[in-house]
Amino acid sequence: MWFLALKHIFTRKSQTLLTFAAIVMGSGGFIVFSAMQLGFKEYMISNLIERDGHIRISPRNETISEENVKGLFYEDSKVKWLNTPTGRRSNANLTSAVKWFAKLESMDEVKNYAPIASETFIVTKGNFSKSVSLTGIDPEKHRNATNLFEYVVEGDLNEVTNGLSLVFAGKRFLEDFGLKKDDTVIVASSDGSLFPMRIIGTFDTGDFRTDGQTLFTSISTVQKMIGKPGYINKIIVKIDDVSKAAETATRWQSASVDDVESWDQANENFLSMTKTQDTVRDVTTITFIVVVAFGIYNILNMVVNHKQKEIAILRSIGYTENDTVFLFLIQGALIGIAGVAAGEAIAFFFCKYLETLKIPMGRGHMRISWDIMIYLKSFVLVFGSALVASYFPARSAGKLSPIEIIKGTS
Repeated sequence: MWFLALKHIFTRKSQTLLTFAAIVMGSGGFIVFSAMQLGFKEYMISNLIERDGHIRISPRNETISEENVKGLFYEDSKVKWLNTPTGRRSNANLTSAVKWFAKLESMDEVKNYAPIASETFIVTKGNFSKSVSLTGIDPEKHRNATNLFEYVVEGDLNEVTNGLSLVFAGKRFLEDFGLKKDDTVIVASSDGSLFPMRIIGTFDTGDFRTDGQTLFTSISTVQKMIGKPGYINKIIVKIDDVSKAAETATRWQSASVDDVESWDQANENFLSMTKTQDTVRDVTTITFIVVVAFGIYNILNMVVNHKQKEIAILRSIGYTENDTVFLFLIQGALIGIAGVAAGEAIAFFFCKYLETLKIPMGRGHMRISWDIMIYLKSFVLVFGSALVASYFPARSAGKLSPIEIIKGTS
């Protein structure tokens, strides 16, 4: 049976090559398409998770209404508002950063946390000015809670603690102002105070907003510049299980007046968009596999029609209907396995090449996912479709009887 299957495969070389090519394109196309899309998705989610932490604790901003100002002026008083109170009430810093530190250090689920003190300043050069976020960090804690250090291009981020006027600037910021490492930049506060800051290093995250509008310095520098010792207005937290970030943030929020938000809660709209992209990818993939399956079916159907005389001989010497079906299924399976193996190998090396392409995003090159499940799905879907597409021509061949074939060819 196997000898006959191999003989049939190599006898009709053109049909075999067409079937093989269809399977190679189906398997390889599925892998390349999925690897590119999932690579971009993994890159974006990794940035969301690792750059800003799993959970973010910040001062709560409240919407002002009649209800939350009730009793503010006179306890148990009845007030009739001529103009209903509206707007937002923003708290400058956390209610008690020290209490949060103690709480986080006592929790087994917390791996690391990093305090942040940030304030908005203005940088001006000539007629060009820009609002920037001067972000004070503890470098050692920040290294353990985020991936910021991976984006350092020049300098040592730990050195921002060596003085009160040292900053790390983004590559886009330096380009906007025509600056470089060791240059001095003047930042101005809202009250008009001017502070000269020396640029001791650069970073490049690939995010134009971060790279163009953020300056990193030490926490003590920001606290001194705004005149608020102990000022902390954000804490980034990294926990053991990122999948439980939303559940953990909700639990912490219920016991705090500060705003506690997980990475997925903060980026709900983006995650909804990625789900839509997943649906589009699945529909496109299924459509592609169906087209490949129809191609395989048509080619094998032609093979059956061309080999009717051989089928008649096999049936006349004792081959049953099931034997004939099995013979053609073996052919489909062998071509399917060879085609999927070749398609996955070609796709693997092509993805390696794509990963070297320079693009203006992230770290400057194409992001490719190397998830083993992509290759397993490719095998199951493409090989499965090849078997299904082989079955129907094989069943048609099995139903042919020697007499019908002779009558049809006479």
